[in-house]
Amino acid sequence: MSKPASRKQKGRHLQQHVRDRILEVFKLEEGDVESRSMGAGGVDIMLSPKARSVCPLSIECKNTRVTPSMKAIEQARYNNYPDTLSLVAWKPHGKQYMDTLVMVSLEDLLAFLNKGI
Repeated sequence: MSKPASRKQKGRHLQQHVRDRILEVFKLEEGDVESRSMGAGGVDIMLSPKARSVCPLSIECKNTRVTPSMKAIEQARYNNYPDTLSLVAWKPHGKQYMDTLVMVSLEDLLAFLNKGI
Protein backbone atom coordinates (compact mmCIF):
# COMPACT_ATOMS: atom_id res chain seq x y z
CA MET A 1 0.00 0.00 0.00
CA SER A 2 1.36 3.41 -0.90
CA LYS A 3 2.06 5.97 1.78
CA PRO A 4 -0.80 8.34 0.82
CA ALA A 5 -3.26 5.42 0.75
CA SER A 6 -1.99 4.18 4.11
CA ARG A 7 -2.34 7.67 5.63
CA LYS A 8 -5.89 7.99 4.32
CA GLN A 9 -6.76 4.57 5.72
CA LYS A 10 -5.45 5.57 9.17
CA GLY A 11 -7.48 8.78 9.05
CA ARG A 12 -10.58 6.92 7.88
CA HIS A 13 -10.29 4.44 10.76
CA LEU A 14 -10.10 7.27 13.30
CA GLN A 15 -13.11 9.01 11.76
CA GLN A 16 -15.07 5.76 11.89
CA HIS A 17 -14.10 5.26 15.54
CA VAL A 18 -15.23 8.78 16.46
CA ARG A 19 -18.47 8.28 14.51
CA ASP A 20 -19.16 4.95 16.20
CA ARG A 21 -18.51 6.33 19.70
CA ILE A 22 -20.83 9.31 19.16
CA LEU A 23 -23.55 6.98 17.84
CA GLU A 24 -23.10 4.69 20.85
CA VAL A 25 -22.82 7.28 23.62
CA PHE A 26 -25.70 9.47 22.44
CA LYS A 27 -27.83 6.53 21.23
CA LEU A 28 -28.30 8.03 17.77
CA GLU A 29 -29.44 6.41 14.55
CA GLU A 30 -26.95 5.28 11.90
CA GLY A 31 -27.63 8.23 9.54
CA ASP A 32 -27.30 10.86 12.28
CA VAL A 33 -23.50 10.68 12.32
CA GLU A 34 -21.42 10.09 9.19
CA SER A 35 -17.71 9.92 8.50
CA ARG A 36 -16.86 12.20 5.56
CA SER A 37 -14.96 10.58 2.71
CA MET A 38 -11.25 11.28 2.68
CA GLY A 39 -10.27 14.38 0.74
CA ALA A 40 -13.77 15.88 0.82
CA GLY A 41 -14.13 19.38 2.22
CA GLY A 42 -15.90 20.21 5.46
CA VAL A 43 -15.96 18.66 8.90
CA ASP A 44 -14.66 15.08 9.17
CA ILE A 45 -17.66 13.97 11.23
CA MET A 46 -20.98 15.04 9.72
CA LEU A 47 -23.81 15.43 12.22
CA SER A 48 -27.53 15.63 11.52
CA PRO A 49 -29.47 18.44 13.24
CA LYS A 50 -30.64 15.83 15.78
CA ALA A 51 -27.03 14.78 16.49
CA ARG A 52 -25.87 18.42 16.77
CA SER A 53 -28.62 19.07 19.33
CA VAL A 54 -27.11 16.49 21.72
CA CYS A 55 -23.47 16.65 20.59
CA PRO A 56 -22.77 20.23 19.39
CA LEU A 57 -19.28 19.62 18.03
CA SER A 58 -17.40 20.27 14.81
CA ILE A 59 -14.73 17.58 14.67
CA GLU A 60 -11.52 17.42 12.67
CA CYS A 61 -9.77 14.03 12.98
CA LYS A 62 -5.99 13.58 12.92
CA ASN A 63 -4.25 10.20 13.13
CA THR A 64 -0.63 11.34 12.99
CA ARG A 65 2.75 10.67 14.58
CA VAL A 66 3.18 14.30 15.60
CA THR A 67 0.85 16.38 17.71
CA PRO A 68 -1.43 18.44 15.45
CA SER A 69 -0.60 22.12 15.26
CA MET A 70 -2.85 25.14 15.67
CA LYS A 71 -3.48 24.77 11.95
CA ALA A 72 -5.69 21.75 12.70
CA ILE A 73 -7.79 23.79 15.16
CA GLU A 74 -8.09 26.53 12.54
CA GLN A 75 -9.22 23.92 10.01
CA ALA A 76 -11.91 22.71 12.44
CA ARG A 77 -13.03 26.31 13.00
CA TYR A 78 -13.18 27.00 9.27
CA ASN A 79 -15.31 23.91 8.61
CA ASN A 80 -17.51 24.24 11.70
CA TYR A 81 -21.25 23.94 12.07
CA PRO A 82 -22.86 27.07 13.56
CA ASP A 83 -23.10 27.14 17.37
CA THR A 84 -20.76 24.19 17.89
CA LEU A 85 -17.42 23.73 19.57
CA SER A 86 -14.60 23.22 17.05
CA LEU A 87 -12.12 20.58 18.12
CA VAL A 88 -9.50 18.16 16.89
CA ALA A 89 -9.69 14.46 17.75
CA TRP A 90 -6.14 13.10 17.66
CA LYS A 91 -5.00 9.50 18.01
CA PRO A 92 -1.36 9.56 19.10
CA HIS A 93 0.97 7.15 17.30
CA GLY A 94 1.21 3.77 19.00
CA LYS A 95 -1.94 4.28 21.08
CA GLN A 96 -5.30 2.56 20.84
CA TYR A 97 -8.37 4.31 19.43
CA MET A 98 -9.81 4.44 22.95
CA ASP A 99 -6.83 6.68 23.85
CA THR A 100 -7.84 9.37 21.34
CA LEU A 101 -7.32 12.87 22.71
CA VAL A 102 -9.27 16.04 22.02
CA MET A 103 -7.65 19.41 21.42
CA VAL A 104 -9.61 22.64 21.74
CA SER A 105 -8.63 26.26 22.13
CA LEU A 106 -9.19 27.59 25.65
CA GLU A 107 -10.95 30.67 24.27
CA ASP A 108 -13.24 28.54 22.09
CA LEU A 109 -14.07 26.31 25.06
CA LEU A 110 -14.82 29.22 27.39
CA ALA A 111 -16.98 30.97 24.76
CA PHE A 112 -18.85 27.72 24.11
CA LEU A 113 -19.47 27.07 27.80
CA ASN A 114 -20.51 30.70 28.37
CA LYS A 115 -23.22 30.39 25.67
CA GLY A 116 -24.79 27.58 27.64
CA ILE A 117 -25.24 25.43 24.56
